[in-house]
Amino acid sequence: MAYSLPNEVFLLLEDAFNHDRTKAQMFAKAIEDSIQAIEHQAGQEITNKKETLRSELYNELRTELATKEFVRAEINELRAEIRAEINNVKESLKAEINELRLEISTLRSELKQNSLLLKIQIGLIIFGLTLFNPAFVKLVELIMK
Repeated sequence: MAYSLPNEVFLLLEDAFNHDRTKAQMFAKAIEDSIQAIEHQAGQEITNKKETLRSELYNELRTELATKEFVRAEINELRAEIRAEINNVKESLKAEINELRLEISTLRSELKQNSLLLKIQIGLIIFGLTLFNPAFVKLVELIMK
C-alpha cells in the first residue's frame, strides 16, 4: 500500500531544510519508504501470528473436542448399559409373571376344591331336606309297606 505524506508535513520539511525542495523530497521519500516497510513488516507479522494462532487453536480444539470415534464409543457403551438394564427388567418381569401364574394356578385349584365342597354341601342339604320332609317320610313309609 503506497503511503504519501500529507502536504502540510511536506511543507514543514521544506521549511526545516531552508526551502530546499530536493532535500525535503528525499527526506519525505525516506519517511514514506520507512512507513511502507513498517506496514509491510507489520502485515507479515500479522499473517505469521494469524497462522500460528490458527494452528495452535486447531491443535487445542482437536485435543479438547470429542472425536467421532470417542462419541461413537460413548454411545455404544450407553447402548450396552441400556440393553443390560432392559434385560434385567425383562427377567424381573418374567419372574413376577411366573409367580402370578403359580398363584393363579393355586387359586384355581382352591376354587375347584371349594366348588366340589359346595356341591357336596348342596347335595347333603337337599338330601337332608328331602329325608326329613314329612311328605317324603310318608312316601317312604308307603313304599316300604
